[in-house]
Amino acid sequence: MPRKLKLPDAADFFSLSEPGAAPAAPEAGASPELLPSLGLPEAPTEKVTLYLHPLLLRRLELYKAQLLVEHNLKASRSQIVEFLLEQGLRQPEPLIEGLLARAE
Repeated sequence: MPRKLKLPDAADFFSLSEPGAAPAAPEAGASPELLPSLGLPEAPTEKVTLYLHPLLLRRLELYKAQLLVEHNLKASRSQIVEFLLEQGLRQPEPLIEGLLARAE
């Protein structure tokens, strides 16, 4: 009988180490800008499902088309979302403020 897949816990979400490993302690004075860049991947390494509002999905498609037409850059929706997510996690203050405002 196959074993159940271990779901990530909170520590996995807040570390840049391997899944299941304890989070690495941040270095004194380390800032999010010093985190290593993930770059634009060729293919996703983990599959996730995101549920987006139809208008947000439309904007994502428009940005994808704009990158291709104006900059001759072919990027997938996954690459765009991963880049935006990486940027948001590097500077979490606006993200936190926005989520707190939505919760009120």
